[in-house]
Amino acid sequence: MPTATKTYQTRWWQRLDDEKVLCTLCPRECHIPNNSRGFCFVRANVNGELVLTTYGRSSGFCIDPIEKKPLNHFLPGTPILSLGTAGCNLGCKFCQNWDISKSRQMDTVAGQAGPDAIVQAALQTQCRSIAFTYNDPIIWAEYAIDTAIAAHEHDLKTVAVTAGYISPDARAEFFSHMDAANVDLKAFSETFYRKLTQTSLQPVLDTLKYLKHETDCWFEITNLVIPRENDDPDELQRMCAWIVEELGPDVPVHFSAFHPDFKMMDYPPTPHEMLIQARDIALESGIQYAYVGNVNDHANQSTYCHHCGKRVIERDWYQLGSYQLNGSVCKHCNTTIPGIFDDDGPGDWGRKRQPIAIRDQTQFINQSDITPISINGEEPIRMSDTHENKPMISFDADQEKALLDYVREQVNAAVTGNETHIPTLPDELAHAPAFGCFVTLQMDDKLRACRGRWNQGQEISTEPLGELLAGVARDSALQDFRFPVISKNELSRLSVDISIMHSPAMLAQQGEDLVDAVEVGKHGLVMMHPQGRGLLLPHVATENGWDARTFLSQLCAKAGLRKNVWLEDDQTQIMTFQTTLLEQGRRLTPSFPSMSQPMSLML
Repeated sequence: MPTATKTYQTRWWQRLDDEKVLCTLCPRECHIPNNSRGFCFVRANVNGELVLTTYGRSSGFCIDPIEKKPLNHFLPGTPILSLGTAGCNLGCKFCQNWDISKSRQMDTVAGQAGPDAIVQAALQTQCRSIAFTYNDPIIWAEYAIDTAIAAHEHDLKTVAVTAGYISPDARAEFFSHMDAANVDLKAFSETFYRKLTQTSLQPVLDTLKYLKHETDCWFEITNLVIPRENDDPDELQRMCAWIVEELGPDVPVHFSAFHPDFKMMDYPPTPHEMLIQARDIALESGIQYAYVGNVNDHANQSTYCHHCGKRVIERDWYQLGSYQLNGSVCKHCNTTIPGIFDDDGPGDWGRKRQPIAIRDQTQFINQSDITPISINGEEPIRMSDTHENKPMISFDADQEKALLDYVREQVNAAVTGNETHIPTLPDELAHAPAFGCFVTLQMDDKLRACRGRWNQGQEISTEPLGELLAGVARDSALQDFRFPVISKNELSRLSVDISIMHSPAMLAQQGEDLVDAVEVGKHGLVMMHPQGRGLLLPHVATENGWDARTFLSQLCAKAGLRKNVWLEDDQTQIMTFQTTLLEQGRRLTPSFPSMSQPMSLML
């Protein structure tokens, strides 16, 4: 079984010539020159071979209710360990996970774990299944497949949450390892797919037909109803009629509410009555099980027997109530309800959502070792804040100079290609434990680039300080995509600062109590929220003269959220950290870093 690694040679590609490869994973069929990436960004041509750059690297791990996928007819009430990576092979303008699916810097990939570690985490947290979600697992199919193989060896189920945009060859292998799927049928119009997703509809329809007629994979369909784009009753009726004719009446369909996001902030949210209308159209078309989602609607989120009409599964969001099934059979009329149901009844996970951290490729963090994260008032699995090897955060003058010289020459080498001037770090620095770091490049007292990496859920990085600094320095020189790549003639004008991160701590406080918990001048902040993530270094607040309240509001803005989210939303999680600042040049105002590996995805 492969372990977590930075790159992993992929399947589904062809070499076109000495420089270019053809990726055949999805219908996009990207022609990728050497040292370039495909549309999804995570599959790259490295020296004439196509590699997956996110194998073993996750945007985070979270235990969800299975109903959140959404799957209403697959092991109801049970917990599912969810993970995702970064990138996407679609270009949806309405993407509600855009910060990871549209990532061009791997800047949301925080955790590192191979398939065996993920499986052990699922077993130890008593999850029944593992979900490949958050961004489309098709683009990291090799990682998902290897994890699925490991999961099945331990009788864990696997779930893919996908848009279904996959080539026929890859489709067969990918779904042969999945026990269930939720497929996002975004609309029933080629115009919609071309205009708003940069893809096409037919491959998705082909995937749905393949799942129904060629596999035993249980699947359900989600349709995000967007006002003015795919909410026309005639289109909805045609889509539902196609589902009944091509897939059968027993495939559940979820109509979910759109909330303005990404490049469609000027659109209104989906009216509740529009979702109810869509559900009514589905039922009238012959679909036996239709639901509304992303809204609180007890009646229209519950399951009713298609034969007698009695409620057999009561739902309030993801919380189950009255349960009237014997296995998969309606207690009222003995009709079999389509789906995968336990003979012993439903699980009792409820609506809890608990982020977890996986320390390395072999060991799951036990609750006794970690500090709490609370979501919606639930007692969570907790995050590491201790380790026998503390990160190195104090340096004498000679060590500070050595680190700054080392980082500067790494930047120079990245730009010029000349590696001969990179100094050798003393062993006590090169191999020192590290939690994370940022490298800031300034020119003429203005921010020129800033990149960073850190490992959420771990007190130390999987990389020693020397390797971590080298990678971040080169990222700053070449991969802060907010700015042009550093040029050779700029090198002599650059100054370098290093921020060594340490002392991460999740805040148990919420709302107004956060103001007193944040110490301006001491704390940097990380926000983790279902709709966005952001990080600000400690000096940002002091240089701008912010108080704690403003610091929190600006953190929300950095995460792409409304500035008052920290005050109003109980799903907000704030982590503080501290830094040791090594300065070579003047500080600038403001410095908003770009992250290579920040926080866990909390969905």
